Amino acid sequence: MPSYDLIVVGAGPGGSVTALTAAQAGLRTLFFERGAKPGEKNASGCGLGPRMWREFDFMAKLTPDVCPSMREGNAIRHHLVDATGQVAARMMTRPTASVGYSPATRFITMNAYRSDFDPWLASLATTAGAELRCSTLITGLHHKDGRVAGVVDKHGTVYRAPIVIGADGVLSTVAREAGIRERWKRDEVVLVPQLDFAVEPGRIDEFLGDESLACWWGVDFPAAYQVFFRDGFHIGLGNWLDTWEVDAMAPLRRVVDLPDFQRLIRVLRAEPRELQVHLLPWLTDPGRTYGQGVMLVGDAGGFPCPLEAEGVFQAMETGRIAAQVAAAALEAGDTSQAFLAEYERRWRASSTGVEFEAGVELARIWRALPFSPERNMSWFIPMVSELLGGIFDWSEPHAVRMQQVAHQLRGYAPDALPFFEEEVVPLLGAVYGDEIRELTSWRSMMRMAGIALRLRRAAKGRP
Repeated sequence: MPSYDLIVVGAGPGGSVTALTAAQAGLRTLFFERGAKPGEKNASGCGLGPRMWREFDFMAKLTPDVCPSMREGNAIRHHLVDATGQVAARMMTRPTASVGYSPATRFITMNAYRSDFDPWLASLATTAGAELRCSTLITGLHHKDGRVAGVVDKHGTVYRAPIVIGADGVLSTVAREAGIRERWKRDEVVLVPQLDFAVEPGRIDEFLGDESLACWWGVDFPAAYQVFFRDGFHIGLGNWLDTWEVDAMAPLRRVVDLPDFQRLIRVLRAEPRELQVHLLPWLTDPGRTYGQGVMLVGDAGGFPCPLEAEGVFQAMETGRIAAQVAAAALEAGDTSQAFLAEYERRWRASSTGVEFEAGVELARIWRALPFSPERNMSWFIPMVSELLGGIFDWSEPHAVRMQQVAHQLRGYAPDALPFFEEEVVPLLGAVYGDEIRELTSWRSMMRMAGIALRLRRAAKGRP
């Protein structure tokens, strides 16, 4: 019965960074991957944010030599699709003046396929001394004297360790076996269908320049994301299980069938390569993420961002923190739940924890806007289109067009103002404090607008 200081279940980004950090701390570390190699069972890609380069020195070693699919991008294009299926407006965004460090000023995301990125990250852990076992499915925890003492694989082989870290994804066996969580509720997990396309290397750069991501916002589908790699791209969208249509692929097909999307496929000469479907936790707060001798990282702990469910950075950061707490627990000779509560204190003080300080408000506004397309995108998209394009046409004198645009915008007020009060103001309050709530209340704004109007009339001698 082999023995270790620490066992990590899962060799994705969270598990590999856990194993790397633990091995660097001198712990005898074993981490498991159920596939033949890390990344084999996850062919989808990811956008790696600049925070990774700021927080993890080893990211400087990520190059096309070790990750051939990686592609740097400095722009996001937003496509706003109206009820007719036409793109009513487009916006291109880049890092703004408030971005204060490099490489965030250079790129928005560094995109890479997980089949490239995950093996590279796992290799850093094995180089540091961690032991990786692939093609091994962990089916349970091993207990001794009523305490967690290791794991058991599907063949019944027991691997001993006083601490086990679950990095085994949304359907975490470790979480269930440790009694931390039985299962997610339907409104806590999203199903994400995704289509991957192959593109000849260089063609995306030629036609899209430094575009990194694209977002497709629609009236009859939830928001879809598109990520561009060196040799392909994928398009996907997800929704909570309690809100999905009977045919989960129908919204994605509506995006792919859009005339503008089909035109992009033709321009890039893209060929469908793979259909992927996966689950993600999407929570307002992760809840409890530790137990006696056990900690959960990444998707297993419910850490994807509450706004858009990006989870790679969060997995890596919580993995590092879990390994640091494990090292401290082993040094103290205390692997109790009370000691491992330090893990929650540390991750809540981290960048990941800061995201969840406004988790309820972030999730609410996302559910209420791009994930309530018929209710709110039906006015939001034409309103934004009016703002962006209404003035800059030659159908009337510009002063007349401005009046027409203002009249049109007033028609959206019955929907827009309650949305602002119910969704935007709570988010601003969570970020800036309670003082902002009254200041940004639409009723207060209407009162201020009325006062301004009365002053203007008084200045002109009108009642």
